[in-house]
Amino acid sequence: MKGVRRVGIIGTGIAGLATAKTLSAEGLECTLFERGDRVGGVWADGYSSFGVQAPKELYEFPDWPLPEGAPNFTPGPVFQQYLEDYIDHFGLRSYIRFNACVTGLEPRDGGDSGWIITIGGDAGDDREEFDLVVIATGLYSDVPNKPTFPGKEGYQGAILHSSEVRTRGPLIGRNVVVVGYGKSAADIVAEAAKVAKNVHMVFRRTHWPVPRKVVGMLPFKWVGLSRMTSAFMPLYQRSTSMERWLHGIGKPLVWIFWRFFEIVIRLQCRLGTEISNGKNLIPTEPFESDTNGEGTMVTPPEFFPLIANGRVSAHRTEIVRYMPDGVVLKDGTRLAVDCVVLATGWESEFNYFSPDIRMRLGTDDDGFYLYRHLLHPDFPKLIFVGRATAVSNIITCSLQARWLAELIAERFVLPERADMVQEITEIKAWKRSWMPYSPARSTRIFLHAQHYHDELLKDLGIDPLRKRGPFAPLKELFAPYEPGDYRSIVSGDFM
Repeated sequence: MKGVRRVGIIGTGIAGLATAKTLSAEGLECTLFERGDRVGGVWADGYSSFGVQAPKELYEFPDWPLPEGAPNFTPGPVFQQYLEDYIDHFGLRSYIRFNACVTGLEPRDGGDSGWIITIGGDAGDDREEFDLVVIATGLYSDVPNKPTFPGKEGYQGAILHSSEVRTRGPLIGRNVVVVGYGKSAADIVAEAAKVAKNVHMVFRRTHWPVPRKVVGMLPFKWVGLSRMTSAFMPLYQRSTSMERWLHGIGKPLVWIFWRFFEIVIRLQCRLGTEISNGKNLIPTEPFESDTNGEGTMVTPPEFFPLIANGRVSAHRTEIVRYMPDGVVLKDGTRLAVDCVVLATGWESEFNYFSPDIRMRLGTDDDGFYLYRHLLHPDFPKLIFVGRATAVSNIITCSLQARWLAELIAERFVLPERADMVQEITEIKAWKRSWMPYSPARSTRIFLHAQHYHDELLKDLGIDPLRKRGPFAPLKELFAPYEPGDYRSIVSGDFM
């Protein structure tokens, strides 16, 4: 990292902003590239009713709390304004170049000395050199994943991606089918139920939901974001002796813990409700593995009641083709609908890389794997911030930005290349041994986030135990970790 002075950052979502704030405070010259006309990434232009899945105390920058009075499960527009205020408070606005679409990224003199970013525009390409480049675009691009089915040309209704449902307008008075079973699908189903004539939901698989409050009383953070819960998850790649004991002699206790939790969720969310063709909503994967897959979500409170009372017709199957006035499902059901909403996510896209670089990063179908989810040993001056999926990504991105700042300042050093390659090989084998497949499995940490955050802090020589007070040992075991626990680290005051 010697000689790093100028840093190019691609993306102005939470990962890009946290990185720019942290690195600029270290005296580095940062330039952020935003392809749109305002900051925020996914928060800048979401679908109708989108918002934060986590309680507000879990989803804020550790050194910049949400304003007092902000709604819980912060709505998208409110969080977008919060990001604008963050930029102004830390003086980042002058670093941002809007409407700057990165079309090329190539090594400068072999890559060890930096990178060249190409920005495409109507007047021609503009090339600029940086000592280090940070990819902060998250997991997905702005290219929607829109599966196609035979008969599309003859279908007379509307076919929309979830990102195109900016208001309830396209749903009013229509017969709607929503395809998918993730967060965006649940949100749009809830919206459609308020204004559409009929609402259907089609999905191949179900996933264990995470209610905002378990049994209506206990916020889910107390169940899912403590060290105790992470210890009950399938063993981490580098587990403690206590965790190994728990999954050895104490294995029956682990099994009982998760089966009891499944019973609670099954009853609370009425997953046994009979839907079309006698099926139900009970997932086939165990909770402890399924929650590390693609479809984990905190559902809107009204989602499952809408299915249970029949306002929304759920179909556990898939679309096989369109017909002029609707769709035909694999189980033979024909749905007369005039609006199809594809809540099917986004395509992963890094088209600014050359084929050679993309190949060297990795072309596995579950995504490319990185050392500490941050860098590839062959490209030490190319960093990916935000490419680690946790319940509270904003904590993870903030800690990754601090890790990067300390690395650039040479307050710690990376292992040898061979050791980093071995680490990547091991984490790949570990994830594939128990996590369900998804195109982004390489990024998943979810309920193991606490282990990952601990590793980042240990790299920096910082005590990962952040709880304070007379009951700190008990809080370390049972209390959820929140952004405020990392405030001094993210701000740099820990030094």
